[in-house]
Amino acid sequence: MSEPSALQRRRQRTRVPAVVWAGLLVLVVLSTRATWEQWHAYGRAVAMENDGQLADAVQEYRWTLRWYTPWGPVHGDAAAALVDIADRSEADDPKLAMEALDALRSGLIASRSFFQPSSDLVQMVNTRIPAIMVRVADRAGDRRDPAALLARFQADYARPVGVPAWASLAVSLGFVIWLLGMVLAFRHGFDEEGRWQRAGWRWLGASGAGLLCWTLAMWLA
Repeated sequence: MSEPSALQRRRQRTRVPAVVWAGLLVLVVLSTRATWEQWHAYGRAVAMENDGQLADAVQEYRWTLRWYTPWGPVHGDAAAALVDIADRSEADDPKLAMEALDALRSGLIASRSFFQPSSDLVQMVNTRIPAIMVRVADRAGDRRDPAALLARFQADYARPVGVPAWASLAVSLGFVIWLLGMVLAFRHGFDEEGRWQRAGWRWLGASGAGLLCWTLAMWLA
């Protein structure tokens, strides 16, 4: 009887490390893919810009920004490239300048999680793009009053965009409780002989509550 109990205890001790290592592996895989995609999107964008395909380069720079990681090697370079394209094209091609600024703004907002990367650039675009949009509308034959159109665009870009603070907090707490509850359920849910205990259900319930909190926050936000 002592040998099975020892084996069961060893299995119990390895359950938590296995869960932890699995979680770390998932994070490493996701981070590696994001960094890889960021590098490749940036490489395509630079090649297109060098070939004069500026409109296509703008879209690839946008994807570079969307594949955000805190250590992203070319995230800032992609943002600077979009600002440069907007600067160079604003006088002669306002539509391209508008697309570059829109790609910059949407790419940065899409990379927001617990904070907004390069929030100063988002604010710059919010201030700068309405006037360019008025010029694009005028070139397209829009006969609405330019002053009224500018006021409308400025109001649109003055609206707060992104995930509210309460949603970020709820998503973060829900995610942590979800994973921590699973780990603790495996850690405390078995007795020394490997039999499931009532305490395990409590931790699984906490994990389920965390999952529910995370899901609702993601949906409501």
